[in-house]
Amino acid sequence: MRVGVVVPVHGWAPYLAEALDAILAGGPETVVVVDDGSPEPIVLHPDHEASCRLVRREHRGGIAAARATGERALDPGVDWVASCDADDAWRPGKLAAQREALALEPGAAVCFGRAEIVGPDGRPTGERWADVPAGTWSPLPALYRRNPIPVSSAVVRRDALHAAGGYEGAFPNAAEDWDLWLRLARRGATFVSAPQARISYRRHAGGMTADVAALARAQLALHAAHADLVPRSVSWRARLDDRAALARDRARRAYRRLV
Repeated sequence: MRVGVVVPVHGWAPYLAEALDAILAGGPETVVVVDDGSPEPIVLHPDHEASCRLVRREHRGGIAAARATGERALDPGVDWVASCDADDAWRPGKLAAQREALALEPGAAVCFGRAEIVGPDGRPTGERWADVPAGTWSPLPALYRRNPIPVSSAVVRRDALHAAGGYEGAFPNAAEDWDLWLRLARRGATFVSAPQARISYRRHAGGMTADVAALARAQLALHAAHADLVPRSVSWRARLDDRAALARDRARRAYRRLV
């Protein structure tokens, strides 16, 4: 099991060094940092220059395109691909736990772990990410309703990734990871949960998940695109929830303008 890690980054990256320290401590075979058209080109810390390859896209393409660029830059011998966002961090033993889990499920295509949500200072926020019990997981219809897979925790078999169309799908900047999991599920991929493969998922104002409206719109489009995977009642309920999230965000914005 040869693992390559892709770290997409755009613009100021205050947590990048922490992310790379944690990844390298896990012992992957190769790490590619993708500068997705940052106005000021990313420069790696000297501690990371010898261990990481830096690839720059001259024009910003979004996080899915950056991941795809990084995957193409990995060594041909890499057979498993991980992606870690530049503001997240692997916990000690994360990759080792996934190697153990996949040794028991050699036919799996995806292995994912759990996330602890932290704030800008690295302290837990108290929020909970949905947990999936250890072992083989049947993703549908649960995966259609919500995404319990932290993208920075997942490793994906490279041939399965290619067969599902790669990182670049119809959702370049939001819900792009969820779309990938559903494309893999559509092909009958086996998913494995390894709860001991833990990461820190950082919540901060500059993060993509801070834009509630954009996420709700992306989820609405994603649920429409993959509606054939589940019974009509499940699809209808999911899209109703997406519209409710949009309405709540509009109400919050209107209230802020009034006060």
